[in-house]
Amino acid sequence: MMILGNRSYLLILFLISCNSLENSSKNNTYHFPTISGSTMGTTYTVKYATDIKSNNDIKENRDKIEEILRDINMQMSTYIIDSEISKFNTIKNTEWMTISEDFAFVVKSSFDYYEISNGLYDITVMPLVNLWGFGPDKFSDVPTATDIDSILVFVSQDLIEIEKNKIRKKDARVQIDLSSIAKGYAVDKIIESLNYDNIFVEIGGEVRGKSNGKIWRVGINTPSIDNISNEIEYIASIKNASIATSGNYRNFYIDKDNRFYHHEINPLTGYPIMSQLASISVFAETSCMEADGLATALYMMETNDINNFFEETDFEGLMILVDPDMSFKQIVSENFPKN
Repeated sequence: MMILGNRSYLLILFLISCNSLENSSKNNTYHFPTISGSTMGTTYTVKYATDIKSNNDIKENRDKIEEILRDINMQMSTYIIDSEISKFNTIKNTEWMTISEDFAFVVKSSFDYYEISNGLYDITVMPLVNLWGFGPDKFSDVPTATDIDSILVFVSQDLIEIEKNKIRKKDARVQIDLSSIAKGYAVDKIIESLNYDNIFVEIGGEVRGKSNGKIWRVGINTPSIDNISNEIEYIASIKNASIATSGNYRNFYIDKDNRFYHHEINPLTGYPIMSQLASISVFAETSCMEADGLATALYMMETNDINNFFEETDFEGLMILVDPDMSFKQIVSENFPKN
């Protein structure tokens, strides 16, 4: 099979500027340092307002950001062989394992999205993702029903037990993947650690802005199968809020019969999600991790169920649907932020 795209399915493009604070104070001139780098197989950008113009200040913030990201990677990256999550995944027993506070918090939080989606969001889906060729090892053919059924028996978040800072498997074959919420959690940690009144953090398209007046403007990409389009589908203005996006068009493969398979796997059936939904962006006035987790959970659901969720909660959403002619249309909830 031919692998196209990359592991990231995040659509938000941080190329949109913010309004200026410089006219809001008679005494202070604000500077807007930007710190960027690589992490979690993608990039990050941090922009903040400060009245201190100092290279030392920027270096201290960069060091603090890099330390936070290193710590989270050492806890939650399945690509680091001695990370906490990798150690848990390689355990071949059902005994308790002591884990860090951050790791425990993220795993516990994932159960909220598991329940919201009635099991369609499931951090134990990793073996199925690997089976379909969307993990580190690429397979040469579509898995058989027998292959899928043999893995489904140990794919369920109910097979994880967590208490305080301890976790264990109820089936020794269970493996987990926190990539659906780890970036959002890292965004929150950076915001809280730097503690500026006006700050914007983006990791792989997951964004959160903190503001005492500033408006941060975020562009959401138009879906593109060739993965090279930078066209803006929608621009949202946010203050103290987060936006995260999930979608299926950037990570897929085509088999020898020219059939498309997308990387979002239904953990209840073992097969890729087949959906008209190209992407969903969630707006949350809470944490970026919550927007991140909800975007993944909701993407797995039917469009009517997604609409009902936004009508019944304080969250807002932007859905981009793809028609058979490969054109796109938007469904925007009533209070999703506009430019």
